[in-house]
Amino acid sequence: MQKSLLSLAIGMSLLLLTLSACQPKSVAAPEVQATDSAEQSRQSSVKKVPKSATANDSAVDVQTCLALSDAMKKVDNSSKIEAIYAIQKPLKSCLSTASNAEVLNLLKDYQAMYERFLWDETDLNNSEFDQDFFEVMNALEQGEKVAEEKLQNLSPRVRYLIGLIQNGVDVRVYNLGEGYYAFSHDLTAMADMFTPYLRQDQKAFIRQMATENQDIFLSDASITTSFAELVERAVFWEDYITRYPKGYAVKDAKTILDSYRYFLFFGSDNTGWTDDDVRDFLEPEYKQTMVALSKRPDSGLAKDAINYLNFMALSDNERQEYYPAPSTDEDGYEMHERTMTYYRLNQAMQIPSSWNTDGDNRDCSNGVICQDEHLD
Repeated sequence: MQKSLLSLAIGMSLLLLTLSACQPKSVAAPEVQATDSAEQSRQSSVKKVPKSATANDSAVDVQTCLALSDAMKKVDNSSKIEAIYAIQKPLKSCLSTASNAEVLNLLKDYQAMYERFLWDETDLNNSEFDQDFFEVMNALEQGEKVAEEKLQNLSPRVRYLIGLIQNGVDVRVYNLGEGYYAFSHDLTAMADMFTPYLRQDQKAFIRQMATENQDIFLSDASITTSFAELVERAVFWEDYITRYPKGYAVKDAKTILDSYRYFLFFGSDNTGWTDDDVRDFLEPEYKQTMVALSKRPDSGLAKDAINYLNFMALSDNERQEYYPAPSTDEDGYEMHERTMTYYRLNQAMQIPSSWNTDGDNRDCSNGVICQDEHLD
């Protein structure tokens, strides 16, 4: 027998206020199903006891949350948005009574549910529709009118998701760079749904992730944030690790911090903060920000900044003396001047490369929690 969270809660309240022969009233809820009818039958025959002494409330909550989790796992890229609405309605009531571990598990399931709902590998990688898909998504991103003839060339699923965007549903255009687009949703809204029921360290982690991952960080090998914002992000994660040394996902927080440290001092292929010889900042505010960072008290980032500024001030002879570099690379090719500079800078900074994960396949660039990547 199917029961919604609301009807189940009402039924249990009536059970505690009446004789054991009274039966709770049932209401159908197609998206959230009870998983154990025998358990429900057993609960309905429990004698009336004071609320403080009964264990039935927690049992009901567990059953409800398990049913919600099962319902989330059934949502995929063939589902309609109404399936998510049906889950959202009872979710808040479940969260208010769930344990901390249960809330985190529900968040994990909720994030995975939205990823499945928004992903359609066939449509997004079908070269026949790439150009039309690009033009439609680009128009949506720019707030322009979508050409109807372009829409007709897209698959039914992509047209459905685009229709949700046009109707103001929680689906949005996500620009991946290099002419690629995908679908995303409001990560802040997702964080706001769960964080009232989590510890402070968990709230801080999840809210920051929602802010940082709302848009892509690297696009066309370029860093999309400003230099000042990049520093702010790095400072946040350093402070988080200091404040919550045994807090939620602190290992992930350290990985995120190291990633930002790398981009802060090495840039990316298409984004640099200094000239190629790492002697002069490209903008005066970059130097001001770096000097300010070097003055942070009791800060590893401050030590990084000092090392960086000291390296910039070294002469060619001093760089070769302190950080010797071979004339050829590991493949035997002559090392170009810029490559040699960054070889020496790497010795000076000792920051793990953002591209060298040493077997760690955790992804912290999507969603509000880090997750294991499934490598094929």
